[in-house]
Amino acid sequence: MDEKEFRRTLELFPVVRSRDYCAEPGTSSRGTKQPLRVQATKSNKKDSSSAEDLFMQKLKMAAEKKIGATKAEFFCKAFEEAHEKLVYKELNLDAAKKFLSAYETDATQRFAGAGDPM
Repeated sequence: MDEKEFRRTLELFPVVRSRDYCAEPGTSSRGTKQPLRVQATKSNKKDSSSAEDLFMQKLKMAAEKKIGATKAEFFCKAFEEAHEKLVYKELNLDAAKKFLSAYETDATQRFAGAGDPM
């Protein structure tokens, strides 16, 4: 799935939280030290894994209704990879663009003949 298609698909879904949403006031990871961030990330992964799984299930169901099962699978995989890298590895915008570009190239090569018209 290329970046344009990913963005078009993403735009099918309403925004439910602002870009600067923070679950708990004052819990921004900016300015914290790495060991604390790693410890918090491990704890948060355990606590939120079921919530993330539920979110991904709902996202996949909604995407299947809007764009079909095959495209939904590609979209959800791209979304999950981008989310993990952006949230847990804190990529900057340039790195995120490079990631999407690399995924676009990889997805084009892997899925070029998947038989699902775009």
